[in-house]
Amino acid sequence: MNRKHLLTSLIAAGLVVPALATADWTLYGRANISVDYLDNGASYSEPSLVSNSSRLGFKGEHEFREQLIGLFQIEQGIDFDADDDLTLATRDTFAGLKGDAWGMLRVGEFDTPFKRARGPANFFGDQLGDMRNLTKATGFASDNRFENGIHYRTPTFGGFVWDIHYSPQTGGASTSTTESGRPNEAFSTSLTLRMGDLTGALAYETREDAAADDSSDGWRLAGSYKITDAINVGALYQTADNFDEVKSDTYGLGTQIRVAPDFYLKGHVFQHDSDIDQSDATLLALGLEYRVDSNLRFHGTIASVSNDDAVARTPYSDSRTVDATAAGVNGETASGISIGMRYDF
Repeated sequence: MNRKHLLTSLIAAGLVVPALATADWTLYGRANISVDYLDNGASYSEPSLVSNSSRLGFKGEHEFREQLIGLFQIEQGIDFDADDDLTLATRDTFAGLKGDAWGMLRVGEFDTPFKRARGPANFFGDQLGDMRNLTKATGFASDNRFENGIHYRTPTFGGFVWDIHYSPQTGGASTSTTESGRPNEAFSTSLTLRMGDLTGALAYETREDAAADDSSDGWRLAGSYKITDAINVGALYQTADNFDEVKSDTYGLGTQIRVAPDFYLKGHVFQHDSDIDQSDATLLALGLEYRVDSNLRFHGTIASVSNDDAVARTPYSDSRTVDATAAGVNGETASGISIGMRYDF
């Protein structure tokens, strides 16, 4: 959608605002922009303006009666660095019901429990060095959203919450197939614990793919613990059986340390081990963050991925928009330096 069509859509959306008056709704967004210098270890070494999973959306709730609250959200990814076509609702978009006593039920397209489970250990989320550059194992479609998702979340019991997410049809080349057996179905679930300074999640996900005539599945365990008010440590372990019947493990540690009232030093190291010969990779990231308040922060980061001879991962390919010419090269070390700002509004 070009700018003219986008403007038309926004004007049309404005016509339904009176209908939303009965709900408590909010317009929100995130501008997460950085200036990076990216190097794929071979033919590419250039500066780049990058939009790091920036977004714009609106959401709302309305209480119909006790223990029956309606909710909705429509969220769109925004690339501040490019004049790309835009399509409404490319990010978490859903409608549903909730109540404190019985939980939440919603339908739409949104992050799976498996994807969300990495959160406690991902100190570089949506920026250079994000762990997703390794956890997206080759042939294993993790860290994505299910299309046609149905999600139920339990109330909290002793700090535990159980999420169940199912899709009878995740899309792709075989969306309109008439084969039996749900050839593109998917299932994701997690058990999350929040208890004082400890946060943890155990998650499982499996997907069918008719085009590949195969399935993939994986387990993920992640957690973080605040040792003191100034020191937070996190860890993740993931094991996956990929569509191509290749097994892989991804694991690592990270920490975030408040070195001054508004300054945070953080770092992590993650290793990806694959059954495919010469396909291992190591991710390193180190960053310094200055928080003006919870809605405005500035960050500087350096990160690299060291690749074996048969793999070409980078520390900048996932969770961000980057120039396609910065793709990794087999056997080379890809790296980047980033200075950016995140503004939540």
